[in-house]
Amino acid sequence: MAVHPLVEPAEARPVDPVITTKAGIGMPRDPVGAADLFMLPQERFDDLYTAVYALIDDAKAEYHVVKLYKGSHASPNPHKSVTDFGAWFFERRRGLLGYACDKNRPATLQYALEDLAEFDRVHKPRISTVEAFTILARSRDQPNEAFEDYLNYVADRTHQFGWYRGGSSGFDDEARAFTCAHFRQLGISCDIDDVMIFAGGAKGVFLACCAAFMSHRMFEELHHRGGVVLAPSGYYQSLRLLPPIFGGTLHVEDDLTGETVDEWLTDTEDLPGRVVYVPLVNNLDGRVLSRERAEDIASAIVNHNLDHPHNPAYVIGDDVYVGSYMHDDLDATPIGAIPELALWCVSVVTPSKTFTLPTGRVAFATSRNPAVRKAIAHYRTVFSHGRVPQSSELISAAAISLTPESWIDRWNNWNREHLGYFAREVNNLNAVLGREVFRIEQPEGGWYAPVRVARDLFGERVRSSVDAHAVLLYYGGDDRESGVAMLPGELFGRGCDNGWYTLRANLAVDTGTIARTVRRLHDAASAMLGTSRDHVIGHALSRARRVVPDLDRTIANRRY
Repeated sequence: MAVHPLVEPAEARPVDPVITTKAGIGMPRDPVGAADLFMLPQERFDDLYTAVYALIDDAKAEYHVVKLYKGSHASPNPHKSVTDFGAWFFERRRGLLGYACDKNRPATLQYALEDLAEFDRVHKPRISTVEAFTILARSRDQPNEAFEDYLNYVADRTHQFGWYRGGSSGFDDEARAFTCAHFRQLGISCDIDDVMIFAGGAKGVFLACCAAFMSHRMFEELHHRGGVVLAPSGYYQSLRLLPPIFGGTLHVEDDLTGETVDEWLTDTEDLPGRVVYVPLVNNLDGRVLSRERAEDIASAIVNHNLDHPHNPAYVIGDDVYVGSYMHDDLDATPIGAIPELALWCVSVVTPSKTFTLPTGRVAFATSRNPAVRKAIAHYRTVFSHGRVPQSSELISAAAISLTPESWIDRWNNWNREHLGYFAREVNNLNAVLGREVFRIEQPEGGWYAPVRVARDLFGERVRSSVDAHAVLLYYGGDDRESGVAMLPGELFGRGCDNGWYTLRANLAVDTGTIARTVRRLHDAASAMLGTSRDHVIGHALSRARRVVPDLDRTIANRRY
């Protein structure tokens, strides 16, 4: 075994339980050997998330792969009102209400509430500017100030780009007022002071929640109590990275129902740091949370928490895909809209998905529980997610608020048409191949579709969706115009089942990209059904294991 040149071999070292530094500070000896205290930081990571993206990055470097792994919306830009506000903000340094007033009556010296009402009538934003201003005005420090005087103050005030946002310097109250109105529109009870703004997107909120629920600070020491997040198969894939930071883990159920949640709560009632992650739209199969299922899940959690007040389970409602639905008659209901759950729930929205502003990297969260807000806000500061640039904050609020429903509906129709086109083309492909090799599951929301691939297409050497993913990346050999990059089901907590592997495809792409995808699926399947299958699979799996040497162990050690 190689030994660091400055450290004696383990056999020659004393076995004192404490290492004393030159400064006289005692440090507990690492149970795996004090030499590890002197090692360089870890250079290689063998978790599944890192492995999957390493394969994609490697394939992209050599092949012109079709990129269906991304989460991007089909629209290349947000609605014009959002970009117009952004340009106006950088020129004038004034906020959303000033923009709405100025849009109706440019260069006037005195604004009136009618200016906001006229903006709403003409531009039809999702969130009424009148409603947002009313929320803001009711929270003002001087309640006796006339509404229109306060409107003119808010509309005229300017942001100083050299100042940190927050309080009187950055005027984050305006963004929180619009987002408060957004939460209320979703049925989530909310006041302006309940809204928190995060840098880092939804992941920033999830990170702060895990820290708040799984850690305990005592003076300068932070103790990781650990914890467990219950999530459905199809959870947001980055979620798998966060609980382990605090000694926690994930438990995955095929589906979240009142019954499965109740059983899990009973089985884990003695564990600390329990969190139930409830997405409005499943990230893998696009299933939408219905009112009935939301009520059943909430009922199980509320009843359990009332019986276990000293160890309640908390809830994260992931509502980032709100409004992105494949059907018009869905009874989509965020888990935070169940009022009885309010004390234990944190709801999260972002501009990055439905509203097409991923570059904002901003999330808005709300909770009715002051203790929860205080804990999350503490870790928001610790991770430097509280200092949101004023431009990002306000443009993100604009994306959520100013985007008209008609624009969202138009893109929903676009997604339906492209899903239908993809499904028809895959059916035609199966007919050409003479058997059902690929199967498309129909999502209810979002713009992803699970692509099921027959396991027997690959033979015995391919044993997971990750392996199937590698074959679809590398089947082309020396042909640079080959490769399809999707995400394997294991990354979302879904293993192979019933003779099928699962890959997630982003269908928010043009018809040309879909047609190219189907051609490449044809090429890959033809290779698998021909005499070169063993050679193609051998090449793909060998290359994948050169890129990720521990890939087999990574897959075998997957726990969620």
